[in-house]
Amino acid sequence: MIRVVHTADNHLDPKLGFMGAKAQERRLDFYKSFLKVVEFSLETRPHILLVSGDLFDSVNPRNPIRTRVLQAFRRLSSEGVRIFAIGGNHDMPRSQEEGMSPLSELEAAGYVTFFSELNQFRVEHINVEGYDVAVTGLSYDHTLEASSNPLRYYNLKIPLEGDVNIAMLHYNFAGFNIPRNWAAPTITPEDVPEGLDYLALGHLHAHSHAVIKNAYVVYPGSTERRSFNEESDEKKGFVYTEINPSRGVVLRFNEVPTRRLRTVEVQVDESVENPTARVLASVPAPDPQMILRIVVSGRVALERLSKYSRAEILKRLSDRFFYTVIDDSELKCIIKEIRVSLDTASPIESYKQYVEEAMKNASADELSVWKRALNVGLRVLQEVGAW
Repeated sequence: MIRVVHTADNHLDPKLGFMGAKAQERRLDFYKSFLKVVEFSLETRPHILLVSGDLFDSVNPRNPIRTRVLQAFRRLSSEGVRIFAIGGNHDMPRSQEEGMSPLSELEAAGYVTFFSELNQFRVEHINVEGYDVAVTGLSYDHTLEASSNPLRYYNLKIPLEGDVNIAMLHYNFAGFNIPRNWAAPTITPEDVPEGLDYLALGHLHAHSHAVIKNAYVVYPGSTERRSFNEESDEKKGFVYTEINPSRGVVLRFNEVPTRRLRTVEVQVDESVENPTARVLASVPAPDPQMILRIVVSGRVALERLSKYSRAEILKRLSDRFFYTVIDDSELKCIIKEIRVSLDTASPIESYKQYVEEAMKNASADELSVWKRALNVGLRVLQEVGAW
């Protein structure tokens, strides 16, 4: 029986500069989730650990995480675990200027077999309990169009050279639930050869699997939620597999703890007196461990726009949640129609009269908005030739 741990899309050292002081703690979430894979592997001592792409979030992760991963793989290697890896769309270079994948360093250290090839299969053989286990894979090719099939484009077939055959790829697979914005080259069921035992996939962040021609085709999913696209993913983790050439495959998903993400949608309309208050009243109960996204949409009258403050919302929620994101791109401003008579006043004079009249009833906060509207409006009217 061949024991295999399969992980992918760990996205170590993600780019999180926008999170400010919380960035380092959030990066640590990704490392802790990956560490669960390592700890499980040290406890169970599988024969093989498969890393199916995007171990790192970029081709240039910082030195501390490189060192931690090197130390983890050195420990696993010393326990007899054979580690195989491919590069994904995040940790494979797009050009020569980006240099080499950070996975090359792990291979150079002697702890990982890295299938860096893009257009040809290389097969590694290991003997496990008297069985010849053949492992192969391809790394992600950035030169391919999203509509292409990488195997057919290069006229490749997955090689079958062992008693047990395992292949690794980091692409979409037709028939799985592929998110709309997850465009990538796609493998099809027809590309799975008879005699393949396990196809270790990466790229899709939700765990799923299928059995095609007796081969287990498996996405372990990511080990941490990288974006709100994964908010609805119930669990994150990795896969433990036992391959018995005479009895088949046993698959087990192992969940890892992750940080919760939640989206709240807030709709505002002309009747809302204070948009900021409406948003604050709509957020859920405080949860210092949760990342909250607030999506604000609707139409707000111009005279009430001064009462909407993204900065105030973020300040009020800073200690209630781990981090808050506000998307108000669909919040629109209503500008009332200005009716003027050309017989009595010019466009510029009419605009000044309208704004000055509104300023008479404006509060102190609204007054600054109206003053700015007056200056901007007059400048625009002059630029287009109004009198």
